[in-house]
Amino acid sequence: MEGVEPRRKREVHEDGRVRAMTQGAEKALTAKVVLMFLFTAFVLQPLVLYYYLLTNSFYIFSYWIPVLIFAEVASLARADFTNKELFMLLVFQPVAFSYSLFFIGFIRNMYFAYSEPSKYFGISQHIPSWWVPPESIAQALYGERWIFFNPAWALPVALSFMFLAMTVLMDLSLGYLSYMIFVVEEKLEFPFARASVAMVNTLASREPNALRTLFASMVIGIVLNLVLKFLPYILSAFLLGGTFIVGTPFYGYDFTPYLDYILPGAAFMIVTDPLSYVSGLLIPPVVAVTQFIASFALYFVGSHVVTRFDLWPAESKWTTGWGYWTLQFRTTLYFYVSLFIGLSLAAMIVPLAVNPRPLTRAFRALGRIGEKGGVSANLLLALFLASSLSMTLLAWYLTGFQFPVYVLLLLVVGGSFFATYIATASAGVTVFGTSVPYLRELAIYLSGYTNRDIWFVPLPAVLSSAPLGTTGVALASPLGGSSVAQALLQADIVGVRHRDFVTAYFLLIVVNLLSSFVITNVFWNIAPIPSSAYPYTITGWPVDALNWARMQMWVWTGYLFRPTWIALGFAAGAALFAATNFALRAPYLLIVAITGAGMGIPWAFSQMIGSIVGRRVLSRALGDKWGAYVYLLVTGIFLGDAVMEMLRVLLIIMARAQWLLPF
Repeated sequence: MEGVEPRRKREVHEDGRVRAMTQGAEKALTAKVVLMFLFTAFVLQPLVLYYYLLTNSFYIFSYWIPVLIFAEVASLARADFTNKELFMLLVFQPVAFSYSLFFIGFIRNMYFAYSEPSKYFGISQHIPSWWVPPESIAQALYGERWIFFNPAWALPVALSFMFLAMTVLMDLSLGYLSYMIFVVEEKLEFPFARASVAMVNTLASREPNALRTLFASMVIGIVLNLVLKFLPYILSAFLLGGTFIVGTPFYGYDFTPYLDYILPGAAFMIVTDPLSYVSGLLIPPVVAVTQFIASFALYFVGSHVVTRFDLWPAESKWTTGWGYWTLQFRTTLYFYVSLFIGLSLAAMIVPLAVNPRPLTRAFRALGRIGEKGGVSANLLLALFLASSLSMTLLAWYLTGFQFPVYVLLLLVVGGSFFATYIATASAGVTVFGTSVPYLRELAIYLSGYTNRDIWFVPLPAVLSSAPLGTTGVALASPLGGSSVAQALLQADIVGVRHRDFVTAYFLLIVVNLLSSFVITNVFWNIAPIPSSAYPYTITGWPVDALNWARMQMWVWTGYLFRPTWIALGFAAGAALFAATNFALRAPYLLIVAITGAGMGIPWAFSQMIGSIVGRRVLSRALGDKWGAYVYLLVTGIFLGDAVMEMLRVLLIIMARAQWLLPF
């Protein structure tokens, strides 16, 4: 990206673009990889699901932890993984862990559908039988030992499978197109994706200097976690009067209450989590500073203006003592959701209107690749249209052909491309990227459709950033087009054929759906869900059900959507793009600003500090070594932190599992 990150000539994009697309690369999907897939599905997945039922937390393992364990065990056994095999293990960890909750999502949706808040708000009467079984059947299910063997689940599960299959095909086609636009043509950096590849290459090559850097960084991560997270957690029972907690007890310094009488409504917080600072090492200062300015403008200046002019709705008037997280949540909920939608629309429409060449070049490049035996543009287009149109027709059928079909077409076809475009562009220039909030909900509300069945259709997760379950979605695509694009970049760097990537993707979906089905049924056979055997389902699901019902009413009535704020966001985004593109020649700063606004002040501030220290201090002190080892430094610290977090998680599991003991 010119003006943000210098363009660099990539070894993987020489004459004809991508060598890994062709047939010459080594095979990556080997028997060892398949064996590790099975280990993850049937050994690690039960831990993921059990931890969720205990604490409502997800991803008990960092994606890098299994890869590190597999690599080191294989090295001791003198059966080293290649970098291609390790890449396959790393890139598909999100798939494996995400699908562990696939079938538990049906049970939770059934609980939400017939909970007291759902009945109070009148939601239960709108629950379609193809989403969860009717209430009379649902009550009887608690007397069965194997819940999903009941025929009442046949239709909900079958529909979810159909939508999942179409979502995966859409993700692959859109991901490939996004890869051609932002990797091959625009040559964006994708810093976090490159950091992951650096660790994979180091573990595979066993190069001494790189390996020492990685493990030394792990020690730093372990020490930082020990001081800032692990020990405060261990001591929390004494420091907090015997209160048992799951999260980190001390997260940072919240200055918001001290600003209440000086600048009412202004929010500011500094976090102590070292990972938030370390991640800033991956991005240049101009990106980090832009992120912070955008978040500061919204949550410090903007929330103060909202408070000063008393724009808060009647049911949520500002009062002293809210704290940073309360202010960020409520300003986002009542005002900035609409603003983000407008900004995101501007971030895609205006750049393509000003300069459509990257998109057209990407299609031409796809055509040239198809002539050389790779994936053709026509095949990708046909795949995307077939899956998106099939999804549109199925969703239309579920509404009795009553919902405006043109809205579904715009949402599924245009909205999926739009959301994937924004997510991939943001991931290309920032650390974690961003997404478009509540796109699905906005389209349904603006359609004027009054029936409630459309809200329960499991459209792709990329169309909504609403919390799982709030919009009736029983599944989520764990990769999405943006992640597919980044994975293809990583595949190019390590030399993995794209065919192997796609094959592994489909294989892992099948394996992990089977695993989720078996594991969820086993847990239900031990004790129904919710029950005292799974503490969070007793203590937390009632609260989650209330939040779910409240959110349903908010989106059904359009309470979250403010047309004026959407228009304001679009105008501000267009103006910002014009200023940064023509004056600074940095067209992606608008995407950076949206990402920073979404992440909030604590993460934006810490990434800014990390970026400035890295580029202005460490890089000058280390010289050429900085560019060679910065990715290993970041991934090593993340790995060290993940090791300690895994230990903390195991302690939590042991402590919470004592719920069932008779003493």
